[in-house]
Amino acid sequence: MNLSAMLVDLIVISLFFIIGAILRTKVNIFQRFIIPASVIGGIIGLVMGKNVLGLVPISDFYPQLANVGIDVVFAGLFVGKVIPGFRELGRTAGAQTAFAYFNGFGQIVIGLAVVVLFGMLGSHLSPLFGLQLVVGFQGGVGVGTAVAPMVENLGWSATEAAAVGETCAVVGLVLSVLVGVVMVNIGSARNFTVKKFHKTDRKITSATFFPIGQRRSLGSEITSPEAGSSLLFNFGIMGLAILCGHLIHYGIITAAPPLKFLPKFPFVLIGGIIVQSILQRSRLNTYVDGETVDAIAGFALDILIVASLMAIDLTVVATYALPLSVMVALGLLFNLWQVKWMGPRILPGAWFEKSVCEFGQSTGSTPQAMLLLRMIDPRLKTGAAEAFALKMFFFSPIMFPMTMIMMPFIVKKGPVVFLVVYLVLMLIILLICRLTCWQKRPVVRWFGSNAGPKSEG
Repeated sequence: MNLSAMLVDLIVISLFFIIGAILRTKVNIFQRFIIPASVIGGIIGLVMGKNVLGLVPISDFYPQLANVGIDVVFAGLFVGKVIPGFRELGRTAGAQTAFAYFNGFGQIVIGLAVVVLFGMLGSHLSPLFGLQLVVGFQGGVGVGTAVAPMVENLGWSATEAAAVGETCAVVGLVLSVLVGVVMVNIGSARNFTVKKFHKTDRKITSATFFPIGQRRSLGSEITSPEAGSSLLFNFGIMGLAILCGHLIHYGIITAAPPLKFLPKFPFVLIGGIIVQSILQRSRLNTYVDGETVDAIAGFALDILIVASLMAIDLTVVATYALPLSVMVALGLLFNLWQVKWMGPRILPGAWFEKSVCEFGQSTGSTPQAMLLLRMIDPRLKTGAAEAFALKMFFFSPIMFPMTMIMMPFIVKKGPVVFLVVYLVLMLIILLICRLTCWQKRPVVRWFGSNAGPKSEG
């Protein structure tokens, strides 16, 4: 792979992104369900590529590009953002964090249970197959491809792992909106929401291109044009976060060689927190523009999504069609149950808004979470957005590294042991919630007669 070939690959990816953006403009259903142009372009590239029609060559560089892109995306999650103190984090997002961990552990339990079930039926699945649900649903498009090299070193084909993980992610992305919109309409009709809508119009609008006059800049210039590029300056700060994450990764695998297969991107996220904390303490954070960082991360995210989708091997998806369908269906039902049963019991204040936001994240991704939240909290006045954002400080830097670290042990010990371990962890979370943040609310009924006279203890 030389630089010229790499440039051609990037151009091909960009062209499919443009095709996706144009189709999104012309086909209303893509706008109504907030399907990103990168997902549309990536799926078209998949169909036209070597795995289907064979009209467009798919480079072996695409999975590597996803690995690089995911580092940039995770570096941008905290760089340029104000990191509050731990006391404020706990007070605002404690119950929300418990909700998220319960969901993540539950998705792992479901995946491992599917592996055990199909094993009993005579169909052997890698224990790592069971982790692809949480990788796809929680991680989103691109993460399955990024994790694939580690999976291959643990005994399962990287091609198969990436195909299963990316399929979970894309299906989850669509389901998060399709099911989420129905959930939002039921909740608003049942007056679960803080804002009472009655007959107001909540139709989703998601333009692809902003009209002239409504367009805004991607960020603010930090440096003068005579001095140099503000874009490169901000990217350099993100680069420090990536470098810090790689050093943490290197230190861990040096101290514990069996963990050498861990991917780097979860530690890049921790590196971002460290770099941003140093900038804040030294009062240098004003020299970083958060909107520019978001623009760079968004650029990298769209590239890795298109590349990841174009590289999916559909023959692998067909091979795993039955267990994959069962796993995704159970994952969706679990997420819905959690919103219905756990949300009103542990989330303070605007429980429905917070639950819906978590459903969008844990089934699709952050944009889908904010889409659903904006439908029922259009001005973001309920506190759900703040709780959701602050929860990420407790959840993302821990959940992803912990899941990666557990992979070798799950392969060695088998799925049954860790199915029990994660079930116990879920019960511990429920016990902590019962003791610390359990809410006494009127019985919440989604169908039939509305709230009953007695309260839940």
